[in-house]
Amino acid sequence: MVSRDYIFWEVDVQRDFMLPGGKLYVPGAEKLLPNIRRLTDPARLGKVFLVSHGCFHTPNDPEFKTFPPHCVKGTPGAELVPEALTAKVARVPNDASATLPEDLSQYQQILLEKQTLNVFESRHAEELVRRLGNDAEFVVFGVVTEFCVSFAAKGLLERGRRVAVVQDAIETLKRDDGECTITELKRLGARLTTTDEALAALG
Repeated sequence: MVSRDYIFWEVDVQRDFMLPGGKLYVPGAEKLLPNIRRLTDPARLGKVFLVSHGCFHTPNDPEFKTFPPHCVKGTPGAELVPEALTAKVARVPNDASATLPEDLSQYQQILLEKQTLNVFESRHAEELVRRLGNDAEFVVFGVVTEFCVSFAAKGLLERGRRVAVVQDAIETLKRDDGECTITELKRLGARLTTTDEALAALG
């Protein structure tokens, strides 16, 4: 049975970020892959609902004025690493013609496409969180701590959700920035957990 107490929230675990040689590789991110797989396994087994989101840019995306081109939609680098995927994924593009599935329970995983650092600037995140309700704790992991992980966790907290950040399943570009982000998230009400603890809580 799918947990009503927890929702796992997976941030930007895409090839261009996670793998050496990726267009915007996060050093050390590949070391997270075993824990990413472990955190995805419960969704594969129907124990927890998994929300994923990732960057899916156009070739001339304005973000490329700030960051090198990466995660261009339709390229291998934009795809989630295999460790992060289940067999039943509903992929939701960030455009007006796309909608969330009527029955989320038919899927193990929802993949929201976004074009900015903040998933809550995409069209469907707000509705998805509303439909997932207020009762569950959102267990957040992925990359990068001081950017998209931070925006996701803060966005959930701002919407009155309880948030846990999985310390051994996140990675940072700059260590000091990552530590400052964690300190801020704790101040805002997030708690820290580990992969082992998050899995044990599912029973």
